[in-house]
Amino acid sequence: MPNSPRYSIAVCNYNMVDTLEESLRSMADQVDPELFEVVVVDGGSTDGSQDVLRRLEAEYDHLRAVLDRQEEMDWLGGDRNVSFEESRGEYVLESLDTDDRYYDGIIEDFVTIYHALEPHVDGDFFLSGTGINMAPRSLLLKVPYYDLGGAEDRDFWRRLYARDALIWLDHGPVSDQIGYHKTLRDRISRDVHGKISDFQSGISFPSTIAYTLHHEHYYILEERRSRPVEFVKRLYDLVTYPYAYLKSLSGHRHDAPPEFRQRGALERRIAETRSTVPELESEYGFRVDRDALSPAGREAYLPD
Repeated sequence: MPNSPRYSIAVCNYNMVDTLEESLRSMADQVDPELFEVVVVDGGSTDGSQDVLRRLEAEYDHLRAVLDRQEEMDWLGGDRNVSFEESRGEYVLESLDTDDRYYDGIIEDFVTIYHALEPHVDGDFFLSGTGINMAPRSLLLKVPYYDLGGAEDRDFWRRLYARDALIWLDHGPVSDQIGYHKTLRDRISRDVHGKISDFQSGISFPSTIAYTLHHEHYYILEERRSRPVEFVKRLYDLVTYPYAYLKSLSGHRHDAPPEFRQRGALERRIAETRSTVPELESEYGFRVDRDALSPAGREAYLPD
């Protein structure tokens, strides 16, 4: 393990034994072990994942597994916070998934883009990509995830936006999914948990109903015969939102930033601010060295 790594790749795992080794190797093999560490927090896996982690930890000097914790978290948000606390790098790359295989060079290329942008931004910021993100560790400790059950990312983004500390990078794929094919039951369960968590993080109930009716009202009121899928989805939301709201009343509640208490406000902000690398270069007045990027990085971050 590097004595003082500058970057920590913070990964959380729970019962992903079928894809865990391939995924972690795709991360560990592509980065400089003198600069990077890979910190894997296991959330109490029972499928043999911990045996895989112990074996990989013995093989890679820059990979460290956090196992057998005294305090287990309820959800992914809590595990992510543990991964930040355990990280030793000045910067943390987070939310990399153990059911994805990352393209070679893609991680260090993301770091290159971050540092090219960094001198042109006032204050610490979180660079949000798709499947890869980066921020100073100090910011992640200051603005931790809430330990929610499905909407931890949305809540996290709202609070970062409220601090003017989130920059959204629009880019192409950085990995291939190699597992975790969700069933319909899995998708419904995650969706309902996410709605419960939205209410627990301060989203108002009336705004969710208004958003559902308004967002696709054209499909509901005028084209239900020609748009049956959209019509069923809206009816599904109108049933599940009240159920989720009632379930949320028994849980711990947080206050959302005032500008994000209405359902849809976050989605509008993301749509307004997400930018490609060339758009960020134009807005902030910097330029990424194209020659410094890998072939995979140029394809993902600098599409034609």
